[in-house]
Amino acid sequence: MFARRFIPLLVLTLVSCATLLRLPKAGTHRIRVRDGTELATDVYLPGKFSGKLPTILIRTTYNKDASNKGIKIAAAMAKPFTDKGYAVVVQDTRGRFSSAGVDSIFRTDGVGPNRDGYDTIEWITRQRWSNGRVGMWGFSALGITSYLAAASGHPALVCAYVALCASNVYDDAFYTGGVYRESTVDRWVAGQGRAEFLPFLYANSAYSEYWDAMNLRTHATNAHASIYQFGGWFDMMSQGQTEGFKALQERGGVGARGRQMLVMGPWSHGGMGKQGELEFPKNSLDVNPLNEAVAWFDNRLKGVPNRIDSLPPVRYYLMGDVSDSTAPGNVWTSSQTWPPDGAVPILYYLRDGGRLSLEAPGQAEGTESYRYDPKDPAPTLGGLNLYSPIGPADMSRVEARPDVLTFSTPPLEEPVTIVGTVRVRLYASSSAPDTDFMGMLCDVYPDGRSILILDGAIRARHRNSFERDEFMTPGEVYEFDINLWDTAIVFNRGHRIRLVITSSNAPRFQPNPNTPTPFHTDTVGVVATNTIYHDREHPSALILPVIPLGE
Repeated sequence: MFARRFIPLLVLTLVSCATLLRLPKAGTHRIRVRDGTELATDVYLPGKFSGKLPTILIRTTYNKDASNKGIKIAAAMAKPFTDKGYAVVVQDTRGRFSSAGVDSIFRTDGVGPNRDGYDTIEWITRQRWSNGRVGMWGFSALGITSYLAAASGHPALVCAYVALCASNVYDDAFYTGGVYRESTVDRWVAGQGRAEFLPFLYANSAYSEYWDAMNLRTHATNAHASIYQFGGWFDMMSQGQTEGFKALQERGGVGARGRQMLVMGPWSHGGMGKQGELEFPKNSLDVNPLNEAVAWFDNRLKGVPNRIDSLPPVRYYLMGDVSDSTAPGNVWTSSQTWPPDGAVPILYYLRDGGRLSLEAPGQAEGTESYRYDPKDPAPTLGGLNLYSPIGPADMSRVEARPDVLTFSTPPLEEPVTIVGTVRVRLYASSSAPDTDFMGMLCDVYPDGRSILILDGAIRARHRNSFERDEFMTPGEVYEFDINLWDTAIVFNRGHRIRLVITSSNAPRFQPNPNTPTPFHTDTVGVVATNTIYHDREHPSALILPVIPLGE
């Protein structure tokens, strides 16, 4: 979970060759945390300083001593901040590279028995060069360690700048909707050299105290940090930023509540620029992450009046039709809240003939059924992934499968703007005691391309709670709530809004074997017949947060 294009960009383009000759020097320390484990930590100080300094802490899973083209990445990341009069502390997290202990994939970074972020901040406050005020900085995994340190509640952590990361590790990154994100998690954990940890993750497929320790949103009242959240609509953890912002802005502790910032652009975990099959206008690149971070820390750590004081709490890129330069959207806009106050939930009902309609179904509506075979899952073509394929993609090939249902509006007579959380209320039954239901929101262009914007999933056994299993009685109808996460987009005139319903999306999600066995123990599975209902008693619907015309 590493923003592969962002960090090298900061290192190689924002730090010039001339300044690299004057990189700050590091002193290396072994910080002993509460259980006696020693964490390898480098301290970078300005070349000339007097008195005590505010500190920026970076806790990384990716090796504080790593280099890029001969340039030590941590030193290059530190320099823009040491040049501005900050101390910068860079630490290998537990069990990673030079730090002792066992890497437990974020377990010791939050509010569990061990709180490595908290203990590191405490160590910083006791140093002769520290003025007792600490900020944290990090993209992806480094952002997760920052969020979790905020959840641990150390009062000296007054601010942070986080990007493209999870605020709830369970739902945002590992088990979205209770469904395992196979391609991301298996590959990333193995890439960390921790493949032996995967059976433990499989055995903890339900939300529990284990995962709660890595959930900022349930511990928002502990946090005192004012956090700048930088996210992307196509990022694999985009919900981490929008939900993290809401939790801290509304329920944070003193210093956090009402002092958050959120910026969301048309970006993915791979970086800025072209996303999948869509290329947004150049104005989508109008945010410079490093400049934003420097201004944020100056304002929040040093109390320097600057442009941060005049910015609204929320700035977001409202996406639009990329093939029509006259179409609405593809602009930056702002709000005091997320989602904006003007967004109204509008139900687009599933109807006979594959229609999406604003009119509720009548009694005579039918059902739609398909056979889902876990040995022949629908393939992943794009979406909110860490590894390729990433981002918006034409789903026409998947939509042609017999185990995939589509429901579409007629061509729109007027543009439809949605900003906020997209959900699917689905009434369904299955011949199996457990199965998955997947929802995809697509923007259908006039040329027939069905471009994926959002997708989500729900595991039937977790339809009521991620904490416990509740299996289905075959043939009985149940209500499912599928969270497709947040977006901001204008569906242009002449386009169609499409909802895709299926039961697999592999390898993004591990296929459900349709059996009541514990997770990851059934390698055979059975074929399930899954049925979608859309009548008066079962009004299945796509729920869109619509901004009314003229607002």
